[in-house]
Amino acid sequence: MATVTQSILLFGKSGQVGWELQRSLSVLGHVTALDFDSQDHCGDFSNPDGIVQAVRALRPDVIVNAAAHTAVDKA
Repeated sequence: MATVTQSILLFGKSGQVGWELQRSLSVLGHVTALDFDSQDHCGDFSNPDGIVQAVRALRPDVIVNAAAHTAVDKA
């Protein structure tokens, strides 16, 4: 029986949660992890058009959002 590999798009790869999710999700399929500094595809949520383009280009089976603002007490 063939194994189906899912395509997983993870936003927030540089944070603590995103870092751990990259490892955890990798057993479930191919993980494309993005953050605000990503070069190949937009992972910056202040650029919604870029996010839409990334999702359309990558066509993931699953999207995980681990993006967060650091130092929220100073935001």
